This record gives sequence, C-alpha cells and structure tokens, in this order.
Amino acid sequence: MKTYTKLASLLAASSLLLVACGEPEATPEKEVPKTQAAENTTAKTEDVQTEDVQTEASKKEDTTVTSTSSKKIETKSKDTVKPILRDFLQNQFKTAKNGMTEGVPFESGKSVYEDITNKWGKPATTFSNNTNYIEYKKKGKVTYAFAIGRGDRVYDVRTFVAPDSSFKLSDITFSDIIAIGGKPSSTTYNGKDTILNYKVGKNTLKFVGPTKTKKLDHISIFNQRASEPMGGRG
Repeated sequence: MKTYTKLASLLAASSLLLVACGEPEATPEKEVPKTQAAENTTAKTEDVQTEDVQTEASKKEDTTVTSTSSKKIETKSKDTVKPILRDFLQNQFKTAKNGMTEGVPFESGKSVYEDITNKWGKPATTFSNNTNYIEYKKKGKVTYAFAIGRGDRVYDVRTFVAPDSSFKLSDITFSDIIAIGGKPSSTTYNGKDTILNYKVGKNTLKFVGPTKTKKLDHISIFNQRASEPMGGRG
C-alpha cells in the first residue's frame, strides 16, 4: 500500500513540474534585413532577364544564319536566260579555253605587252603604282585591263564591257552564268565582290560582281602558268 502511495506522489510531482516548465518554445527564424531581401529579389530578377537576353541573342543569330542562306544564288534553267546573253556566255566559255574573250584579240598566257600596244596604242594607265596592270579606258571608265608577267607575257585579260552596245555586262546575273556554265569550280570573295571561278583548259574563267546585286561587273581570264609577276614597271 505504501508503494502505491509513493508512486502516486511521484506522478503528481512530475505533472506539476511539466505544467510549471511548459512546452519548449520553437526557435525563432532569423530575421532577414530588408536591404538583403531586396538584393535577393533583384538578383532573381536579373537572372530571369539574362535568360531572356540570351534567348533573344540566339534568335538573332538564327535570323542571321537564315539571312545568309537566303543570299545564295538562285538556280534557273538555260531557257530562262535571254537569248543574247545566253549566246554571249556560251561563246565566252568556249573562247576562254584559248585565253580569249569576245572583242579582245589578245590571249591570256600567250600574247605579250608589245602585241597590245602595237594594236591598241599606249594604254590609259601604264603600270601605275608599281603594279603589273595596264588599263584602257573610254570616257574615263575602264573598258579592258591586262596583267603583264615575266617576259612581258599577258596572264590576265579583263573586260568590263559587252562586245557591242546591245546589252551591258551588268544585265547578266550570277544565276544566268550558272544556268549556262553549271556549278563553278569554286566561289571566292574579294571585299564586296563575289567571284565565280571556272576551270577551262589551262585557264580560269572568272565572273566578278558585287555580292549585293549578284550581277556581273567584269570578266577575267587568268593563266596560272604565266602569272609570275614581273614587278613594277616605269
């Protein structure tokens, strides 16, 4: 009986102790200063804006790629090329094998400087600025030019005009050229110009024109074998 009385007393004492102490309080969260909270919010906002900018940049890059691909030369059939231009181009591919272009009686890789001056007289520009090119002009504009190499041999014949007044070289588009000559051996670029290169015999037939307009400016017949420069000439 005494044992039960002691247990009851102990239980009562424990209950009183718990009431006195109460339940343990939750640890309060550390208060974040307003300034720091604002910085965190700003940082999150900047992260979102950065992602948006990168996305826009990617879109611009994609647009640039698309724009570049859209600048490719369009293909067309021979039948859509004007007859007069078609005849000229077909003839040009034939004569270029012999280093010649229509309207020019001199051959790239074979003719020499004296052949030109004997037939056409003194050029308007003679080896100016220590270059190896001579030019013939009409009304202030270059009509024909020749590069002279070792042994005074011509290695590049350039024509800037059509053989007659029925059309202009600028009437010919790159699409016309490819329709007649097929895919170029190579396509190169020089500044703002695109150059369509065709290997014809021992020569390279070059069609040169602005990349922007894709129209012909001049024709060049280049002979690699005779292209050793002779340097300037006074």
